[in-house]
Amino acid sequence: MNPMNRRLLEKGQSMVEFSLGLVVLLLVLCGLLDLGRVYFTFVALEDGAGEGALYLSLHPKCITKDSVTATPHECDNPNNAEFRAKNAGGYEVDWNRAKLTFSVPAASVGEPVKVTVDYSYPLLTPIIPRITGVNPIKLTVSASQIIITE
Repeated sequence: MNPMNRRLLEKGQSMVEFSLGLVVLLLVLCGLLDLGRVYFTFVALEDGAGEGALYLSLHPKCITKDSVTATPHECDNPNNAEFRAKNAGGYEVDWNRAKLTFSVPAASVGEPVKVTVDYSYPLLTPIIPRITGVNPIKLTVSASQIIITE
């Protein structure tokens, strides 16, 4: 075989190997980017749930701005656990997808309060959900505190 033809064939082989490797590399990179976004959102949800539980431990009557056990206007924003949870978690979280659950069994000192956040997280990479069969990813975060004031 002519040495010139051999070099041309080797260049073509390198291009095919590069294109196959690039597909795998891009797939791994996109998966890692989605995983990083999920982790970032999980940390923001943890922060929001923790802030809501902490506020409930100090003000157990103020779950939402329309809490019936509190006096009128006592629990207006920003003085309620729902507002504190949604604003502590960051603006990257779409709180319309989140379901906040507050558990305040008895508003007396020493009783536990719990805040649970359920969140549906859609993946951006279109091929990863087809491979894993999961889209959206369900994230659940909870935090609890002990009531320290009445």
